[in-house]
Amino acid sequence: MKTSLRAFGIGLFVAGASIALVDLSSGETESKQKDIALYEQQLKDYENQITLLTEQLDKQNSHKDEKSENQTAEKTNDSSSINEEKSNTEKVTEATIYIYEDVSIYTIGQQAEDFGIVANGRELELFLSKPDYARSIQKGAFDLSSDMTIEQIAKVLTGQSIE
Repeated sequence: MKTSLRAFGIGLFVAGASIALVDLSSGETESKQKDIALYEQQLKDYENQITLLTEQLDKQNSHKDEKSENQTAEKTNDSSSINEEKSNTEKVTEATIYIYEDVSIYTIGQQAEDFGIVANGRELELFLSKPDYARSIQKGAFDLSSDMTIEQIAKVLTGQSIE
C-alpha cells in the first residue's frame, strides 16, 4: 500500500505541476497578447502621425510653390518697374564701403553690389584689377553712390582725384 500511496502522491504532484505549467503558459500568453495589442496600437498611432505630417509637408510645399510663383511674378513686375523707375527718377543709392588691410578686390566688388552701388560687382572687380588701380587701393571708409561710374568709384578707392 505504501507503493500505491507513493505512486498516487507522485501522480498528484505531476498533475499539479502540469496544471501549474498550463496556468503559467496561459498567463504568459495573455501577457504576450496584451503586449502585441499595445504594440499594434502604437503602430497605428505612428501611422496616423506619419499621415498627418505628410499632409502638413505637402501643404507647406504647395504654399512654397505658390509663393515662389508669386515672387517670380513680382520680380518680373519689379524689374519692369525698376527699369521704369530708373529711367524716370534714377534713384541714387549711397553707402559707405569699408576697406581693411588684405581685403580682396572680389570682396570690394561684392560689397558694392550688395549695397546697390553697382549692378555687377564683377565689373568693378575687373576694373580694380587693372595695374593702375590694383596697387593703390587705400584702406578706410569710402562714401560711394550708385550714380558714380565704375571709373569714378575706382578713383575714390585709390585716392585719385575725380575729374
